[in-house]
Amino acid sequence: MSDNIGSDTNEKGLGRYLSPLSVWALSFGCAVGWGAFVMPGTTFLPKAGPFGTALGIVAGAVVMFIIGVNYHYLMNKYPDAGGTLTYSVKTFGYDHGYLSAWFLMLVYMAIIWANATALALIARHLFGGLFRFGFHYQVLGYDVWMGEVMLTMAAILAIGAICIYGKRIAVGLQVVLALVLLSGVVLCAVRVGNYNGGGMRSLAPGFSPMAGGSSFGQIFSIIALSPWAFVGFESISNSTAGFKFSVKKSIYIMAAALISGAVCYVLLAGMAASVIPEGYGSWAEYISDLGSHSGISGLPTFYAVFSAAGRGGVLLLGLAAIAGIFTGLVGNYIAASRLLYTMSKENILPKWFGWLNSDGSPQNAFVFLMAVSLPIPFFGRTAIGWIVDVNTVGATIAYAYTSAAAFVNARRENERRVQATGLAGMIMSVIFFLYFMVWSPDAMSTESYLILAFWSILGFIYFRIMYGKYNDRRFGQSTVVWIGLLFLIFFTSLIWVDHATNDVTERVAYNISRYYEEMNPEQSRQQVENAEEYMSRQLMEADRIRTRNSMVQMALDVISLMIMFSIYSIMSKREKQMELEKSIAEESSKAKSTFLANMSHDIRTPMNAIIGYINLSKHDGTGERELRDYMTKIETSSQHLLALINDVLEMSRIESGKMDLEPIPIDLKKTLSEARDMFSTQMEEKNIEFQVDYSQVRNSRVYCDKNRLNRVLLNLLSNAYKFTPEDGTVRVSLWQIDSDDKENGSYELRVADSGIGMTKEFADKVFEAFERERTSTVSGIEGTGLGMAITKNIIDMMGGTIEVNTAPDAGTEFIIRVKFKLQEGADAAEETKDATENARERELDFSKMRLLIAEDLEINMEIAKAILTNFGFTVDTVENGKEAVDKVAGSAHGYYDAVLMDIQMPVMDGYEATRQIRSLEDKVLANIPVIAMTANAFSEDVRKAHDAGMNGHIAKPIDVDNMINTLKDVLS
Repeated sequence: MSDNIGSDTNEKGLGRYLSPLSVWALSFGCAVGWGAFVMPGTTFLPKAGPFGTALGIVAGAVVMFIIGVNYHYLMNKYPDAGGTLTYSVKTFGYDHGYLSAWFLMLVYMAIIWANATALALIARHLFGGLFRFGFHYQVLGYDVWMGEVMLTMAAILAIGAICIYGKRIAVGLQVVLALVLLSGVVLCAVRVGNYNGGGMRSLAPGFSPMAGGSSFGQIFSIIALSPWAFVGFESISNSTAGFKFSVKKSIYIMAAALISGAVCYVLLAGMAASVIPEGYGSWAEYISDLGSHSGISGLPTFYAVFSAAGRGGVLLLGLAAIAGIFTGLVGNYIAASRLLYTMSKENILPKWFGWLNSDGSPQNAFVFLMAVSLPIPFFGRTAIGWIVDVNTVGATIAYAYTSAAAFVNARRENERRVQATGLAGMIMSVIFFLYFMVWSPDAMSTESYLILAFWSILGFIYFRIMYGKYNDRRFGQSTVVWIGLLFLIFFTSLIWVDHATNDVTERVAYNISRYYEEMNPEQSRQQVENAEEYMSRQLMEADRIRTRNSMVQMALDVISLMIMFSIYSIMSKREKQMELEKSIAEESSKAKSTFLANMSHDIRTPMNAIIGYINLSKHDGTGERELRDYMTKIETSSQHLLALINDVLEMSRIESGKMDLEPIPIDLKKTLSEARDMFSTQMEEKNIEFQVDYSQVRNSRVYCDKNRLNRVLLNLLSNAYKFTPEDGTVRVSLWQIDSDDKENGSYELRVADSGIGMTKEFADKVFEAFERERTSTVSGIEGTGLGMAITKNIIDMMGGTIEVNTAPDAGTEFIIRVKFKLQEGADAAEETKDATENARERELDFSKMRLLIAEDLEINMEIAKAILTNFGFTVDTVENGKEAVDKVAGSAHGYYDAVLMDIQMPVMDGYEATRQIRSLEDKVLANIPVIAMTANAFSEDVRKAHDAGMNGHIAKPIDVDNMINTLKDVLS
C-alpha cells in the first residue's frame, strides 16, 4: 500500500475540504440515526430501564472512546484514506485488511439501507397514509407500498447525487442536519422535563422488571449494544486525507461526537419512560404492551413530546428524526465511498471504483452504492432489520482489528498508553462479539445469523477470485484469517440452525397448545383422532423445516470448504512454482558463478598474452622480426578477447529478447564455401581432414539472416576444430530434404568430428548458457560456454531444431534441420551472381579525400586518425556532435568527403548531430555522407544509425578491413 495515499489523492483532487465542525457532524451523524428514536421503546428500556440505560450508554460511550483513542493514534500514524483497511494492511497484511474491509462495508451499507427505509416508518407515524398509494404487497408481514418505495428511492438518489457533484455542499448539509438533530432532541427533552415538573418519579422503576436479573447485568446488556449504538463515529478515519486541520485534533472531535450521541440516547430513553398513556401504572406496563399501539402512541418518544408540546413538539422531534435519517445517509455514503475508493487503490476492487470526477469525489463508488441500495425498499423493513442486526458483528470485527493494529504499532514504538487502550479495545471487541454470537440468544434475529454466514461466503468467493487473478503474493499470506472465516461460517450456520429449530419447536408447541385449548371438553373419539392427526402434521412440518435447514447448513459448509480447498490448491501450486523458481534461480546462480570463474580464467589468458608481449616489445634491443611476431600474437589474443566479449553480449541480448532475425537473399553453397575457406588453413595446421559437401542441395538461393547463419557455422566449426586432435577429421554436409512445400526448402546440416566427444550428462545440457565440461582433456581449451547456447537460440528463432550425437572419445555430430524461404527463379540462380559481386568497385584515391572525425575519447580519435592517415586520408577532428555540425555547416562544398561520427558524446550525441546535418538549408552539405563509428555494434544499433540518416556503420573495436571497405562503399 502506498505510504502517501493521502497526498496522492489530494493531487488528484480528492482535496482537503473538511473542517473540525464538518468532521464532528460526520462522526455524530453516522453514530446517531433513526434507530435512536425507536430503540428506547423497543430495546433499551425493556433491557435495562431508564437508569440502567443511562448508565449503560455512558459506560458504552467510554468504551467507544477507548477504541477512538486507538483510531486517533493510527490516524496520525497513517493519515490516509481507508481507516481500518489501511491500518490492518499496514500492520498485518492484505488478508487481514480485506477481511476487516469486507465486514465494515456491510456495516456502512446496512446503515444506509436502515436509514433510507426508516423514511417510510416515520411517514406512517407522522403523515398517516399520505404515501400509501400504488401497488401493495407484504414481505414477512411488513406492508410495502409504491409511494413509500418511491420516497425511499428518491432519498437514496438525492443524497447520492449531492455527494457526487457537491461534496462541500454534502458536508455543509451534514453540519446543518447534525445541529438540527442534537438541538431538536435537547429542546424536546427540556419540554418533556418541564411537563413532568422536573421530577424523576415517573421514571420508576429505574431498572427493567421485564428483563430480570441483576442491575449490573442489565447495564452490561446496554454496554454490549454500544458498537451498534455508536457505530459510525469512527467513519471519519476513512476521510483523514480530507482534513483541513491537524489530525491530532481528531481525538477531541470523536469525544465530542460520542458525548453528543450519548446525550441523545439518554434523553430519548428518558423521554420514552417519562410520559405514559392513561391506563398504565408505569412505563414498564406501557412498554410491555407497546405492540398493541399504533400511530404516535406506538413510538414512546414521540408520544411523550406530543403529550408535553402537542403537534408543534412532534414536528420538532420529527425534524430531528428526519435529520438523523439524512445524517446517517450522508455520513455513511461518504464513509463507504472512501472505503471503496481505498479498496480500489489497493487493487482489492477494480480500478473503476477509484475514479474521481472533476469535484474530486469517487463518483463510481457512489454510483455503486446507489445501485445496490435502490432495490432495498422493495424487500420490506423486516428483512432490512435482519441485515442491520449484523452491524454489530461487523463493527466489532473492525474495532478488534483497529485495536490490535494500535497495540502492535504502539508496542513497536513503546507507547504504553496506546498499548493499554489497544489491549482494552481488543478485549472489549471480543466480549461484544461473543455476547452477540454466544451469550445472548436474543441479541440478533435468527435470520441475521444466516445473513452473516452468506456474507462471509460471498467474501470468501470474492477473495478466491481476487487471489486467483493477482499473483503478486499480497494475498494468501495468512492462513489464520481464512481458517477463522471458515470457522465463522460453520459457527453462524450452526447457530442459525439451532435458533431456527427452537423457533419451529416453539411455534409447533404453541399451535398444538392452541388446538387443545380450543377443543370441546366433551371430546369424542373423532376429535381425539383429529388431534393426533393435527399433531402428526405439525411434527412432520417441523421435521421438514429442520431437514431443510440442515441441508442449507450443509450446503453452506460444503461451499465454504470447496472455496477453501480451491484457495489452498492455488496456494500449493504457487508454492511449488516458487520452489521451482528458487531451484532454477539457484541453478542459474551456480551456473553463472561457474561461468564467471571460467570467464575470469579465459579473459585473463589473452590479457596476460597482450600485456606480456607489450612489455616484451618495450625492451631495448627488440628486433623488427620479434616485434612483428609480438604484434601478431597480440592481435590474435585481442581477437580472442573480443570474441569472449561478443559472446557475453550476444547471450545477454538473447535472454532479454532483443535479438531479431534479418533475412536477406543469400546463396547457401557460397556461405558454406566461405566457411570452408575461413577454417581451411587452421585445419591444415593440425593435419585435420576437412570436408565440406553441399552436392545434395538443389535450391541454394534462399532468404536467411546471413550473419546469424555464419555465427552458427563459426560456433560449430570452432568447436570441431578445438576438440579434434591432430590427424582427425571434420566433415560438414548440407542436404536438401524432399518436400511438397513450393515456397520453402527443407535443409539438414551436419557437422561431425572425430574429436574427444562428450559425456551423456554434459551432452544433455550442452545447449544451456554458461555450461562448459571441465575435464583434464579440455581444461586447456579456451571458450566461454556460450557458443552452443547462442547457436541453439539462433536455430530456435529460425524455426529449426538442433540435436547432438556424441560419446567420450567417439567424436561429436551436430544435426540441424531448418526451413528457408526460397528465392524466386532459384533453378537458374546457380549462374547468377550475388548483388555484391555485380557491384564494380571503383578505384579511389584516398590522398585526395578529407574526413571529419567526431570522437570524444582522445585515444580512440588517435587510433582512427592514425589508421586513416596511413591510407592517405586527410583527417580533421572534433570532440562532440555540436562541433561536427558547426564544422560541416561552415565548410565549402566538397571540403569534407565524409564524416565519421561517434554516437555517445557529450553536448550532442551522434544521432542528433546527424539529424541536424540532414536538416541544413544547404542541400549539398546536408547530403554529406555520415558513417557511424561506435561501440554500439548490434543490429538494432545499425538500424538506429540508418534511421538517423547515416550512410554506414563501423563497429568498435575497429576492424581495419571492414572500415576501409565501408568507406569505399560509401565514397564510391
